Amino acid sequence: MRQDNVYTFVVNEFATNCYIYRDEFSQKVIIIDPGGEEKSIINFLQKNNFIPQYVVLTHGHYDHIKSLEEILDFYPVDVVIHEDELDLILDDSKNLSLFLGQSCIRDAEKINWLKVKDNDIIFCGEQKIKVIHTPGHTKGSICLYVEDKYLFTGDTLFCGSVGRTDFPTGDISQLDESLKKIFSLPDNTIFFPGHQQHCSLKNEKLHNPFIKFVRKI
Repeated sequence: MRQDNVYTFVVNEFATNCYIYRDEFSQKVIIIDPGGEEKSIINFLQKNNFIPQYVVLTHGHYDHIKSLEEILDFYPVDVVIHEDELDLILDDSKNLSLFLGQSCIRDAEKINWLKVKDNDIIFCGEQKIKVIHTPGHTKGSICLYVEDKYLFTGDTLFCGSVGRTDFPTGDISQLDESLKKIFSLPDNTIFFPGHQQHCSLKNEKLHNPFIKFVRKI
């Protein structure tokens, strides 16, 4: 599925959204949350002559990192994560892969982790992308903001719902603060969540029953 220069792959048994975001002026892309279907993703990138610059993990749960190493075997790029998330990514009990009888990351030392923090900027070609630290679902969850256009929210915010906080490093009070931060962005921002369809922030302010603070913003 495509929305302008955002391409969506629905992957794995949890129907996770893996996104390919393309720079408007070049063939450069970033890969967001490669949770499966690595062959389809790689074939798509090759077919379109896209050039990956980074893999970005919005957080470290199994269903968002399942195919990370397979993607890196083909495209050995840096992996962007929040500086607080590596411990969870590398711990099979915290990233939930242990409960599914498998390990996601088999050789962490071969991966070049690019650790970021709140308000850092990464680039996709000429396009600036702002990192927004949004703890709550996990300690090191991040959103990616393409100014005045798009927001990739991982499992922090969904259409009509929010991320659960009962997994390791989750915290409901931190999630509340992260939602305040998200809803300070322009209403016309289209956000792309880790599961299900994309929506506008305006729609969520009006209709999302889990947003405690929306009416106060």
